[in-house]
Amino acid sequence: MAVPLPVVGVPGTMQRRLGAVTLVGQTPVLLFGAMALWGLASAHGDPRAGTVLWLGLFTTLLAVVAAATMRRPFGVTLGWIVQVLTLAAVILDPLVLVVVAVFLPMWVWSLWHGAKLDAMTRAYEREAQAHAGDTH
Repeated sequence: MAVPLPVVGVPGTMQRRLGAVTLVGQTPVLLFGAMALWGLASAHGDPRAGTVLWLGLFTTLLAVVAAATMRRPFGVTLGWIVQVLTLAAVILDPLVLVVVAVFLPMWVWSLWHGAKLDAMTRAYEREAQAHAGDTH
């Protein structure tokens, strides 16, 4: 069954739940990663250290907002933006690729399998209603 990944719109119940759990799990990693990148940049005297910290904190906050707004049409879009910003942070430090390698597949899996679970739930509910109608 081919399931398109949503980019905008209100996802199904399981997509929302799994996506929000992924984003909430990603939040502390983003926060501590931002602080680590800031510390490294500061230690090396990089004048962009403050910018690195603020961009990391912004991405962390965006992950929290995305998780909280998964019931809104823009929640999934914010989740994708978090993933893209995390991928873009690879420019600052290649080790961020480890975070991307863990959370981007989890995000895609959450949306894809969440849609499959939502479809299975709808099919089960239709079948249960059909059987309930047969007993009367």
